[in-house]
Amino acid sequence: MGIIPTERHKPHRTIASYIWMIYGPPKIGKTTFVNQWPMALFLATEPGTAAMEAADVKIDSWGDFRNIVAELKKNKGKHKWKTVVVDTVDNLYEYLVDDVCTTNGWEDLGDGGFGKGYKLARRKLTNAIAALRGLGMAVVFISHERREVDVDDQGKKSGESLITSALPGSARKVLHGAVDFILRAEMDEGGTGRILRTAPFKDGKERIECGSRGELGKPMPETIEMSFDALQQAFRASFGEPAKKSAKKEEKASTDETNTKEKN
Repeated sequence: MGIIPTERHKPHRTIASYIWMIYGPPKIGKTTFVNQWPMALFLATEPGTAAMEAADVKIDSWGDFRNIVAELKKNKGKHKWKTVVVDTVDNLYEYLVDDVCTTNGWEDLGDGGFGKGYKLARRKLTNAIAALRGLGMAVVFISHERREVDVDDQGKKSGESLITSALPGSARKVLHGAVDFILRAEMDEGGTGRILRTAPFKDGKERIECGSRGELGKPMPETIEMSFDALQQAFRASFGEPAKKSAKKEEKASTDETNTKEKN
């Protein structure tokens, strides 16, 4: 049969098997939350990890990003890091745009004519996402948020405000289409606790962009406590599995699942 599969595969059941987007307002605790993930390595475009114990690589240009991804790929399976975090992807996209413009002698992407600059940027972003996915690590993108006038599929204003990640429209469309989960960090109704919104929200006045690719065994709660343990428990419960699982066991499970995929 060659490369033709003989049966369907089961859904991946570890957090590390997916690509995640976490967005929200500044200083809500996005970086602190993701630092709880197993052996997180931050590709830091801003000083979000300065006040915490964390592992980071400073990213000041697209070349810096390309170099660390190449280094991680070269040492795949040899280093100890389990999660790679782009913090923030907003800044990284600006570096990408600068690189495209510098390479082509443009002031901005529009100078390419006929949409050429934007096409090059989208292609470069798509390739970067694929490179990160190929590292065999959990991938997390952190973004700030923006509020804009929402439009429907025909481009007409809906009368609602859209709350979404801070990426420009074309880049947002690429990244949101590539990630498996989009979560928003926000304050709870009482304004005393921080939560993660996992599902889209709409009340006639505003629409909050969140969601996941495909279907889990059952949906996660619409909001959960903003901690890795709470996310892990909700994720596992969606498959009907025991909620409790140590971070060390999660790391081993994700490693075993990655090894199985590579063998196949």
